[in-house]
Amino acid sequence: MKSTWNLIGMALWLIVIIYGVWMVHDMRMRRIRLIIKTKKGFSWHNFWISCGELAIFLVAFGAMSKVTFFQNVNELSNKKVDTAYSYQPLVLDSDGDQSYYVQVKNSGEKRPIQHYSYLVNGERYHVDSFSATLVTGKKNTNVQASAYKWNQKKLDYMDTRYQRAWVATVTTTYKKNFINGIGLHAGRQANRFELIRIPDNSFIQKNE
Repeated sequence: MKSTWNLIGMALWLIVIIYGVWMVHDMRMRRIRLIIKTKKGFSWHNFWISCGELAIFLVAFGAMSKVTFFQNVNELSNKKVDTAYSYQPLVLDSDGDQSYYVQVKNSGEKRPIQHYSYLVNGERYHVDSFSATLVTGKKNTNVQASAYKWNQKKLDYMDTRYQRAWVATVTTTYKKNFINGIGLHAGRQANRFELIRIPDNSFIQKNE
């Protein structure tokens, strides 16, 4: 668990589950009592009580599901998330025949995806095109990367300092607070995106 604030969300989910079990039990018991008293299995009074209980459960379950599973991190305010940027130079790699900065592998038939592999500080990293983008040429950003608020002066500096061979990473983390605890997100990483910059396509090794 990343933060004790998430105990709030766990407690709320437990309450929702317990209420759901109690609701089913109460519906069953009221129907049994109705049959015993009136010899009938249905009454409008009983029906509307069940509808009210079910409505409360659906609203609670829907609200908890939304904040737990369906939050769009890109729509969250700075009060809910912390965003950090880091920049590192790429290390030139070689397989004996070709020197390259990034190794690219294509996969997926119905939904094409690329996998990128590169070296930074002696460590190899593997990412895919869902959470990274590859930029070559004169511009150091593209349409996909422009969704994030990069420090353009820093990117230009990295171009000059490292001859257009670097990687910039933006990491979004949920803040440790009450609101994020409700959705069990407090302290957890929300998103990570990498901007991989190389001089041109000749520094790419492609593996089909």
